[in-house]
Amino acid sequence: MKRDPDQSRVSCLHPWWIRFAVGGMVLLVSFCSCYAQFAGRPVSADAMEIDYMGRVLKKEDGAVSLDWPGTSIRFDLQGSWCAMRVSDTGTSYYHVFVDDSLHRIIQVVGRDTLIVLVDGLENKRHSIRLQKRSEAQFGRTRIFSFLPGEGGKLFATRGRKTRHIEFIGDSFTCGYGTDGSHRDESFSVETENADKTYACILSRYFDADYTLLAHSGRGAVRNYGDAVRVSHYTMKDAVKFVLDTDTSQRYIASHKPDLVVVFLGTNDFSTQPEPKRAEFKKGYGQLLTWLREQYGEVPILCVIPAVGERVEGYIRELVAERQDNRLVHTASLRNVINDTTDLGAGWHPGYLGHQKMAMFLLPYVSTLMDWPLTERHVK
Repeated sequence: MKRDPDQSRVSCLHPWWIRFAVGGMVLLVSFCSCYAQFAGRPVSADAMEIDYMGRVLKKEDGAVSLDWPGTSIRFDLQGSWCAMRVSDTGTSYYHVFVDDSLHRIIQVVGRDTLIVLVDGLENKRHSIRLQKRSEAQFGRTRIFSFLPGEGGKLFATRGRKTRHIEFIGDSFTCGYGTDGSHRDESFSVETENADKTYACILSRYFDADYTLLAHSGRGAVRNYGDAVRVSHYTMKDAVKFVLDTDTSQRYIASHKPDLVVVFLGTNDFSTQPEPKRAEFKKGYGQLLTWLREQYGEVPILCVIPAVGERVEGYIRELVAERQDNRLVHTASLRNVINDTTDLGAGWHPGYLGHQKMAMFLLPYVSTLMDWPLTERHVK
């Protein structure tokens, strides 16, 4: 979608729509010149004041696109409210945090929409963070600008964390069904919550920033329910692009994470036909080779999923054969979570299940990275 020639001007002849989230409901109100008098100067999405955590695609017109779950937008706001001009290819959900506390959940849907992110704040400097809680297959977001209230101003966030973990996974890493109340609840986009995954829990424990590269149903070699043993396009291919749903730009690492966690294999072996040993090791090995080419000697932790002894054996063999002392694997996740109270919607882990998986991974990360364990809560 092309940017309007004068997107900073709002008039009743070309109204936008503004969204308010109130008590879990989304209200639509026409945004025109009668409201714009209370607004400050728009800040382009690619401005230096705006910091992104995770992969994003910046366009020449100043817009920024993102779709991977968990991707975050950060800035500081001096003022009482702020809005965001945005569009989406489908429906995406975001958390809005103010000073590290959840302020509201917003829904992004449709074209050329102005969404109120925060309002009613004390007129002082606040840290603002948006986090994409849903995955790419449900919507790719394009941000045009941010609009502070009258007299308000945006500032660059006060520094990134010194640690960064990249996670490569499937529906478990997306948070598929995590907010569901029980395993027989049908999945809906509203039940997906990347913030409650083992990945974000683990990152918070170690006070690390993170990147989630995950897509429900995809495997390392074979996608869930595919009729062939080796699928045409899997996570080993998807990670090579900046965005999940847009393959127009290949990813070239601009910085290196401190650690990469690979949690794949569940979808490869959940249904028939399963990939053979050589096929799985070849595809999984191609992913590891690509990571080495991009990140050099960054430590890689391979998580063994709880889907049987074959995948466990294949990953163990592959790691041993590569003779890479910066590449390690975990034990199997078998029996780490139960299939009743630990599950959310769609027979996927709920928050309790993700907490248990994070606790299972803590000592592996601590040992591999020499990051000390603390008395911090695992949440």
